[in-house]
Order: sequence, then structure tokens, then C-alpha cells
Amino acid sequence: MMYLPKNLKTFLLLLLWRLISVFVVQTAHVPDEYWQSLEVAHRLAFGYGYLTWEWTAKIRSYVYPFLISFLYRLLAIFSLDSVITLIIVPRLFQAIISAYADYKFYRWTKNKWMLYSLCINWYWYYCATRTLINSLETSFTIIALSMFPWRNSNIKSIKFLWIVGFLCMIRPTAAIVWIPLCIYHFCTSLQNKVLLICQYGTIGTIYLLGSVILDSYCYKSFTISSLEFFRLNVLQGIGDTYGRKHTLWYILSALPVLLGLHCVTFLATLPQIIKRPKQFHREALMLTVIGWTIGIYSLLSHKEFRFLLPLLPMFIYISTSCTIHVKVISRELLRKIFLSLLVITNVIPGFYFCLIHQRGTLDIMNTLQIDLVNENSTSINILFLTPCHATPLYSHLHINVTTRFLTCEPNFKNSEDYVDEADQFFENPMLWIRNNYLQNKTIIPSHVIVFDKIPSKIKDFLENYRLLIKVFHTHFPPSNYGKYIMLYKRID
Repeated sequence: MMYLPKNLKTFLLLLLWRLISVFVVQTAHVPDEYWQSLEVAHRLAFGYGYLTWEWTAKIRSYVYPFLISFLYRLLAIFSLDSVITLIIVPRLFQAIISAYADYKFYRWTKNKWMLYSLCINWYWYYCATRTLINSLETSFTIIALSMFPWRNSNIKSIKFLWIVGFLCMIRPTAAIVWIPLCIYHFCTSLQNKVLLICQYGTIGTIYLLGSVILDSYCYKSFTISSLEFFRLNVLQGIGDTYGRKHTLWYILSALPVLLGLHCVTFLATLPQIIKRPKQFHREALMLTVIGWTIGIYSLLSHKEFRFLLPLLPMFIYISTSCTIHVKVISRELLRKIFLSLLVITNVIPGFYFCLIHQRGTLDIMNTLQIDLVNENSTSINILFLTPCHATPLYSHLHINVTTRFLTCEPNFKNSEDYVDEADQFFENPMLWIRNNYLQNKTIIPSHVIVFDKIPSKIKDFLENYRLLIKVFHTHFPPSNYGKYIMLYKRID
């Protein structure tokens, strides 16, 4: 039997864990995992596709989609660009990065319990191999934390800044997490301060120039996407279009989902850290970062669970590093009960959200793609009567066909009576059909995709269609969604 070094064996086990999740996770989470990555990459690599308003407004960095498009081009060179490889390969790429981050986390903490807690966390398992910029950001945040020159560590270099610079380039809001850590590093470093400023400035300038060059090349005009992002999302509050939540939402709603049972240990360790900040110096610094970041994020009205993912490694570090001082789990029996509950409270939601919740939009695209293979592409015209970006598109079809879907662009002109196209449709579906198809002599679509609440409202329009498939989507549909999603095909 071949002997493997312990570190290599650990990495391979972590890699296997993440690679398995690529195939276990069969559901959709949020539109951004396709529309801010795969769809953009598909257009870069193959020359056709659809870009959402964020890309026409130039507020997104092309770095992540560009990396995926490179993978797509490699697949195309070797004639391996099938739909399944276009979907799976970027996720395998993300799985490798996540596994390496897990490995670096273990090498940094030297604590198996922390590693188990990170790996078993259902929400991180659910997101770790998705093509979400937040997943990439979390992985690189873990790597950067493992390279950070903490007090009493042997690390003195500034290599972590190269990771931080990359994080800020791909997602400007990553700077929020790193501002207190960089201030701490600058104030406690024994290096010459002038030299340190020059190093910070040099790394920042390199990444800024790299970002401007790449974005300008991809956007085909001079672009500083981070400035456009700040102008639209922060100054104009465009992000509010996609939902507003109360100030304490992260604390009362997001953290229980993100941490699960670790909320108990996190709260239990807080008194220890507050009473003895010198003894728990590293934990106190992390607590400062967490408080600062959640405080800033809470001021923004648009909030999502995934925005807190980069804080997860720090939460786990704090929740587990001080538990030996917490009497409530010091007894062996209580510890075993706690561990059992920890596993159960992660396995059950992990199973449900990875395999069941919101899988219909992916299954329906798979059925649609199979149906289109033998069709003449010039006769195909697909209409998506779903909430905007509810399904992926060309990255899951890989056929250059005519498509139309309901859009939900923000109110850029601040019109008082502005209603986006999706809301117009759901307010009166048949009226929208008449205005856009029946009265305008527009080419009638060959395929129509809708959620199960809509067919009864447009039954006159669907008279010439047959139901191809009805697929389960979710038990808890949000507004304008449904428990099932349906694919109709025009009768010739």
C-alpha cells in the first residue's frame, strides 16, 4: 500500500469532500451564480449570450468570468464543450479552490475540530462549489487569513496582501472585511512604516491597473468598474431594487442560518473574549472584524445570506477555540449530545437544500436542452415567463437560439410610475401577452417556460401548446414563483 505524507493525505481527503459536493448539490441558490459568472463567461468564450444590466452599466469586474471563459476556451479547443462540461468544469475548478482553502485553514489553525466544523457547515457545503463570486471570495479569504501575520505567529511577510488585493479587485466590498485587519497589521508591524506604505501602494496599484486593463478590454471602453459599482450601488442605492431588509436582519436571521448550532458556542465564548482580550488576542481581533463588517453591511438595505460567507471562518475559529473554557459543554455526555445535534442540524438542511429546494429551474433547462438538440435552431424561439433570471440560459443550452425573458432593470431615470417588465407581466399576464405578441404580430415562441401559477391566467395563449414536462421546484415558493415549473412546446 502506497504511503502518503500526512499533509497530502489531508488535502486529498478535503479535495474528495468538495468534489463530491459538485455532484451532490443539484439545486439553484441565486441568479448570480449563473448570470454574474457562467453566462458572462459563455459570451466571452463563444461570442453569444445575454448580459444583464450590471454588465451594460459596467459595475462588475470581468476577472472571475474571464477565468471561467478561459476554461471554456480550453474545452472548445479539444472539442469537449458539451453542456455538461460547461456546467461541471467551472464547479470542479471552484471545488479545487475551496478544498485548498479548507487545507490552508487546517494548516493555520492546527485544529481538527475547527476543520470539521468548517467542512460540515451545511451552508458552506451548499455554496462552496457554486460559481458564485461570494464562494470564490470566501475561499481566498480563508487562504489570506492563513497567511496573515497574527501576533505570536511565525509569519512576518506581507504575502497576504496579494490575496487581499485580488479580493478587492474581484469584489470591491471585500475591502470592508480587510480594513480593520490591514490597520492592525500596519500599526503592529515592525517594518519601516514608509516602506510598508510603499508596499501597500504598489500592490494596490498593480491590481487597480490590472483590473482597469482587463475591464477596459472586455467592456471595449475605458472602465473602472469599482467606481461605477460604488456610484450605482452605494450612492444611488440601485441594489434596493432587489429587496430591502431591516437593520438587524443579519443578526436575527442570517447568523442563525449561517452558524446553526455554533450560534450557541459563539455566544457562550463572547464573555471569555471580552473579559480576557489579551489572552484571546486573535479571537478579539476577529470579533472586531465581525462586528465592523456586520455593522457596515447592516446599514445597507439590500441584504443576503451569502454576503456573510467570508466571515464564516472567523466565526468558526471563535466558536471553537474557546470552548474548553465553557462549562456548558465540558462534560463528556453533554459534549456528545452537542456533537450529535451539530451533525443532525447540518445534515438535514444540507440534504434538503442541496438536493430538493429550488432544483426545478435546473431540471427544466436540462429537458429543454435535450429537446432542442434535434430542432432547427432558426425555428427556435424560447419565451421565459418567470421572474427575471430565474433560470440559467446559454451556459445550460449552448445553442445560439432566440430567447426572450422578463427583465427587471432598476429605475435608472427615477420615474415616479416606473414598473419593470416582470412586474408588469405578473400584474396582468394576458394583457402583457396581448401587447407583446398577439397585437404586435411578433413571432410566436416555439417553447414557453412558466411556473404553475401562470398557465391558468394565459390559457388562451397556450391553446396551441402542449405540456412537455412539469417539474418540481420548491415546497416554499417566493412571490411569482411556484411549486412546479412547466415547459410548453408549440404544436406544429
